[in-house]
Amino acid sequence: MIRGEEEAREKLAMCARALGRIGGLGLGGHVTLRIPDSDLLVVTPGGGLDKGKLTPADMVTIDADGKYIAGPYGPPLEWPIHTAVHRARPDLDSVAHLHPYWSTMFAITDRPMEPVILGAASKIGATVPYFEIPKLVTTPELGEQLRESLGDAGVVLMRWHGSTVVGRTIEEMFDRAWAIEENARLFLAASSIGNVIPVPSDVSRGPAPGGAARTLNYFANLERPAGYQHHEGSNPAG
Repeated sequence: MIRGEEEAREKLAMCARALGRIGGLGLGGHVTLRIPDSDLLVVTPGGGLDKGKLTPADMVTIDADGKYIAGPYGPPLEWPIHTAVHRARPDLDSVAHLHPYWSTMFAITDRPMEPVILGAASKIGATVPYFEIPKLVTTPELGEQLRESLGDAGVVLMRWHGSTVVGRTIEEMFDRAWAIEENARLFLAASSIGNVIPVPSDVSRGPAPGGAARTLNYFANLERPAGYQHHEGSNPAG
């Protein structure tokens, strides 16, 4: 095992379980995390495994071209999503292909997703791009087409399929995935009782300090025994 791989496996497994908890991962979906100072990626396996029970030992290591390196399982079918995005955007540490319930509704309708809660305004952007090709992304060519659709955005909705969400850290990716899904849930629920009012463009869209780490830590704490929660952030007495 190369340096940094063990820690990456632990962090990715924890994040995958948390994504399962918010409905992003289930029968389908997968996440990658870049191993520091290398061209290797750690990816969650496919094969219908229960994402809520994944451990570091279940993770799969692949190279920049998707070639299997290590792990008890093979990489997921749509590994080209990850290799294409990671190659084009070296600033990103984590890429997730998700099948979230609420935000996928915006991938199967012509209604654009807009930020309707303050916590999502800085994570969604003014417009959300779409990947319009009705195919699973199982080839490098399709991976490149999805990457082009994503561009410099933080999320791309995949028509009739799901989404791909990215982050400079795994915490940022998770925070964005959670915020987008929460925004979509409230957007659609509010639509049933009246006209939805998007967050005005002149409202500050800057991220809350420490917000990304706090969000992932909250969902990680849900699986920890009482009395063993981890506090993310500064000392409250400081």
